[in-house]
Parts: sequence; C-alpha cells; structure tokens
Amino acid sequence: MPRREIKSPLDAWLLKEEVAEELRKVLGSRRARRVAKDPHTRRKPRPCGITVHPGQGCSLGCLYCYVPDMGFPTKPRPYHLSGEELAYALAVNPHVVPGRTLAAFGSVTEPFLPGVAEKTLEYLRAVNEWLSLPCQVSTKLVIDKELAAELARAEPRLSVLISATTTRKAKILEPGAPPPQERIAGGGNAVRAGLRADLFLRPLIPGVTNEDDIRELLHLAKQHGLQGVVAGSLRLTPTNLRRLSLAGAGTGELMKLAGLKRPPKQGTQVPVSTTHLKEIVEREAKRQGLQYLPAACAANTLSHKLNCYLCRLGPCVTGEKRDLVDENVESLILELLNYLGIRNANVNITAKGSEEPRVKVMGVPRTTGRKILNLQFFLQEFLKVRVVLR
Repeated sequence: MPRREIKSPLDAWLLKEEVAEELRKVLGSRRARRVAKDPHTRRKPRPCGITVHPGQGCSLGCLYCYVPDMGFPTKPRPYHLSGEELAYALAVNPHVVPGRTLAAFGSVTEPFLPGVAEKTLEYLRAVNEWLSLPCQVSTKLVIDKELAAELARAEPRLSVLISATTTRKAKILEPGAPPPQERIAGGGNAVRAGLRADLFLRPLIPGVTNEDDIRELLHLAKQHGLQGVVAGSLRLTPTNLRRLSLAGAGTGELMKLAGLKRPPKQGTQVPVSTTHLKEIVEREAKRQGLQYLPAACAANTLSHKLNCYLCRLGPCVTGEKRDLVDENVESLILELLNYLGIRNANVNITAKGSEEPRVKVMGVPRTTGRKILNLQFFLQEFLKVRVVLR
C-alpha cells in the first residue's frame, strides 16, 4: 500500500488503522484471526523496543546465555509467521506506533543463523514497508558484503549491533560463534553498505571481561569504522551461573554484584552490577574517538535520526535540543484529540528547550474507551517525551 507520510500523531494513528485494515484484507479473515492470537499482537515494548522474533532458540552455546532458561531450544527454528502476518500482528498491537516504536530483532535467537537469516530479512522488509518502525539487529555472526547489502535494501537506516564480550576467553565463552575480530570486521561491511554499526559490549562479565579486552575491542571497532559502543550488563540465571564458572568467573563475586546470597531461582534473571566496567568503557571510548551510548535503544534512535527524552539515560539527540513550542506540538496533539472526538482539552508544555521537556494534556475524559487508555502511551512514543493526561 502507498505509505502515508508520518509528520504528526494523527498521521501515525491513521496509518496504523489503514495498515491493519489493508493487511486484514490481504491475509483474509481466517489468517487474520489466527495471527491475532500471536504474542506479537500484545507484547509491550522493552526499553530496546518491541522485540521481534525471526526465530526461536540458538545453537551458538554461549556460556552466559539465558535463552535456554526461558524454555527455548538449542536447535533454532524460524518463526512461523510470514512477513505480512508479522506486520499485521504489530499493526494491531496497541503499544506499537508507526514510525516511532523501536523494533529489536533477535532477543531469543541469533538473527543470522542458517534458516533464520531469511526470516529476519523478510521481517525487516515487511516492518519497514508497512509500518516504518526504526529497526535494530544484534549479532554474533559475521556480516559479509552480500548480507550487508541485503540489510541496507531491507531497512536503509537499520541499526546494527556487533556483540562481543572478550577476546582472551571468547573460545570458551562463545564456542559456536566466530572470533570477535571477524565479527567486528563484518560490522565494517555494514558501515560500507551505508548502515550505522556499533559495538555491543555485552555482557560485561566481572572477573572475565577486563580492561585489556575493552581496549582491544574498542580499537577494532574504531579500525573498522563502527561509530560507537553500547555497554550491557550480565543477567544471571541458575544455568548460566554454573556454566560461567567454567570460564573462570567467580560465582561468589557475581552473586554479590547481583545482590544475591544464593543462586537465583529457576525462571528468574537477575542483573549484575557492572558500573565499574561501564566507566572503563566510557573512558576508553572517549579516548579512542567512539561515541559512548548508554543503551542499545540509543544506537537505534541515532541511526533513525530521532530525538528521545523518555528516560534518565538520555536525552539521545541527533541535532539541537528540542523546543516543543517551535515544533508546534500543542496543535499536533489537539489535532489528534479532535479526530478522537475530544474537543475541550488543552495542552501545557513545560521545561521548554530543556533536557527534560514534558507535556501535560488536560481535559481528557476518563471514560472514553480503549483508545484513550492507550493515548498517553501513543503520544509518548510518537513525541519521545513524557506525557501526562489529566
């Protein structure tokens, strides 16, 4: 379908309705009803965005992986939805805003494994074509020139994260993955194809990842044209805690940094404090001329030239700081409210031009149905600033 240009919240709202209706016709009522039961239709976005599963399970066997603890297989399989079905599932998801909701590919699989890579490309093309979501992939495999070109055609502003943890103990920690040096060189192929690629230093593992690892990995990233680095923490599960002892990680120290007195319970994931390692990453990134990014979503935000003020880690700004008055935000919000039949609301913008702009929308009825229950979230996702409804 011809894609509506998204310049306002109303544009996004109308596009969401149009896409859902058009895809419902394409799929037919029976397929649409089947897709309506899929978790992608109701999953809430994580900080990194709405997680899109091109596959389930992973065969790389990384010792720190928590995917097996979530019940996913070690033999990966592509996800069962087609690209159009996945686009429909996201279109009817009340938490997804066209053009604004970040989409993260590969959270419970490696997106470029054989059999999964084709599905990843299919999903990227469908999500970009129908909903224009800002997409991001993270990988531990090598992106060759051919794959880099396909990715750029599927999603021209795709954010690519190249995952690495250590150089010294990579063979022990990540037995099925290629060496980090080769992965980062593959990130260079993505850069030459016109994409933004960043190093994803994740997970940082106290007792395993050290300053030499950090320095070498950042040097390689700079050498191959990657633009920045995201530092991510380890999450402990009962299984990966046992496996990590094989790599020389002190389990007692890891539990202490996770605030645990005993191993985590089955079915839980407990983050490990890595503040000291992140400080080293930030310092070394500045020394080597790389952009230090506070979270994966920051790389996606910058890759798609968005400005985001939604959390304390930001703002993540591609240009000048925002002035919501200059952006005519008040009239854009009132335009959407009028479309929804809300005539007497008014908008108050606070902290104009500051690092924490806020929007208050007053006069919104509390009993105006399901659409209004999602209105606050919708406006926040579109504007990428905090919105309060009263």
